Amino acid sequence: MRSFIGLLLGTVFMLAIAFGAPTIAQTINFGDQSFTEYEAYLNPAQELGPASGSKAKGYGRLRFPKNLTRSDVQVQLADIDSANVTAFHIHCGTPDVLGPIVVNFGQFGEFKNTIKNGSFSASVTNDKLTFVKQPPPPPNLAAGFKLPLPEGCPSDIIIPAQINTIAGMEALARKGVLYFNLHTKGHEFYGEMRGQLYPVQKS
Repeated sequence: MRSFIGLLLGTVFMLAIAFGAPTIAQTINFGDQSFTEYEAYLNPAQELGPASGSKAKGYGRLRFPKNLTRSDVQVQLADIDSANVTAFHIHCGTPDVLGPIVVNFGQFGEFKNTIKNGSFSASVTNDKLTFVKQPPPPPNLAAGFKLPLPEGCPSDIIIPAQINTIAGMEALARKGVLYFNLHTKGHEFYGEMRGQLYPVQKS
């Protein structure tokens, strides 16, 4: 009787291995089919510069797959002429702070070609996290004041660390220190509108 029970348990165990492992494997998507999303409402009221009277507005999303291999960007703009767009970036900084550039969307092509019917999209990978040179300061900036260098971003330590991976970018998004900034002719330094990125609110 004991040998029969032992044989039965052994058979059940072998069947669990034979048929259980593939079932588990089939449920794993390796992080490319599930996502974390962040959103921003772009508006001139978020800019640090003087009020422009601009009616421009926008809505943007960053979507990171769980394996953090890329960030998919979707932005919808309104009441703005794409021919006037001179630069479009994701910066690193808290509200009311001029932070360094993390992603320069100019590398994806001229904005008159990449912004279609007010819509812009791009897929950012590690090699697209290229930093641009700091623009010259505006004429009314206090003498001796230096803007943050484009090599670093706010971090948990005093010394800023350059972000080299999408994983680092998503970590900054979780802290709420990433923002979109759209620059236009006449609003080339501060930008015409800005949008701080926060986790998407599920309704």
